[in-house]
Amino acid sequence: MVYFKIIGGEIEPVIEMMASELVFDLKGKIENKLEVGVHRQNLWYKGIELDNGKRIRFYALCGDETETVTLVVDPLPSDLKLHVLVKFLGHGSNGYVRVRETDMVSDLHSKVSRYWGIPLNTFTLRRLNVEMVHDHPLHAYYINEASEIQLSVDIQPR
Repeated sequence: MVYFKIIGGEIEPVIEMMASELVFDLKGKIENKLEVGVHRQNLWYKGIELDNGKRIRFYALCGDETETVTLVVDPLPSDLKLHVLVKFLGHGSNGYVRVRETDMVSDLHSKVSRYWGIPLNTFTLRRLNVEMVHDHPLHAYYINEASEIQLSVDIQPR
């Protein structure tokens, strides 16, 4: 069994693989976790780009230790607007917001504030259970068409 920590963005899953599986299979599991298409993924290990057709053991990856692999995602066209689903947790109200992959989290935060009429400093956005940081671009959270963002209101003590 080989464990891969996937780095390159703000969300860093660990994926379990057999050494006999293909790199393409690893990309499939990354797609399931991060919702990034296999065709957009480039995986790097110790300065070497991993080949889809090679088995994991080809790269001498077969121990029980966690190996770090860097995921580089091919960008979408810069003018392409995506519809992301924002789920207002505990409120039952959901809505789609149009953004670009290159927009900042702060841009999405502002749009959500206007959409629901919630003051900016009173809510948090999360993607795949990771809190989104205002000064990071959306692509750091692997935003795609129909990606889900969780919105939770921060309750302030009196």
